[in-house]
Order: sequence, then structure tokens, then C-alpha cells
Amino acid sequence: MRALRLKALADAPDAFDSTLEYERANTTAEWSRWISNGATFLLEESGGPKGIVAVVPYDGEPAARLLISMWVEPGLRGTGAAAALVASVLAWAAEDGAAGVVLHVGKHNHRARRFYERVGFRETGHGFASERTGIEEVEMRCPLGGER
Repeated sequence: MRALRLKALADAPDAFDSTLEYERANTTAEWSRWISNGATFLLEESGGPKGIVAVVPYDGEPAARLLISMWVEPGLRGTGAAAALVASVLAWAAEDGAAGVVLHVGKHNHRARRFYERVGFRETGHGFASERTGIEEVEMRCPLGGER
């Protein structure tokens, strides 16, 4: 999982609220804590894992979960691989009792924003600049169950 996450950060440094240098320095305990806080899904293809996504509790909103660390290898983009990873997150969050799933995506990452809209997310009107990277982010939400 660590190797895949570092590969994602190297491939798409502007897509995450972190940096390759920061996460390369994480200890084994920090990586264990990262994966123990929710659920992490890997997309397995021949040759090993080719995609990753995680879901964690959303601070300040107990009924929501936060989708983080979404990435698939460039050769798998547009094949349904990313949609399969998001479907895993939504199913897990619903099973965990969440009313909705929230994510943050770069304001200028139009391809990712269109993808998230296709799989059920809508912009909430909230945004911020990442403290770690300075990237302008927008918030998107996918309701689950009875959330409106």
C-alpha cells in the first residue's frame, strides 16, 4: 500500500492534499495509523495493485465519511477502474451507517470533478486552500440512503 501511495503522489502531485516528500518520510506506525482509521481499497490487476482509494470518518460530521487518496494508474483511466474503487467506498460507507460521502478535489482538476459527478457526487459550494500544498479544493458530496 505504501509503494502504491508513493507512486500515486509521484504521478499526480497536484491531486492530493499531501506531498511525496512528506509521505516518503512516514514511519511504519504512521502508515499503520493511516489504514486503521477507516477502509482502504486496492485495485488488483495482473502485475499487482494498480489503484487505491481510502475512506475515513469526516471530522466534525459524524454521519459522513471522507473519500481520500483516490488514484488509478494512467493506463487504466477511463476504463471503469476508478468507478469500481468509488463503488467500494460508497458500499462500505453505507454499510458503516454513513448518510453521505464527502470528498475534496482540486478546483482546477476538471477531469476528476466530471468523473465524480458521473458517479453521483455534487459540489456543495464549500471550498478551501490546502494548508500543506496550497491547492484550491472544492467539496463534493454523494448522499447515501435518505440524505438530501
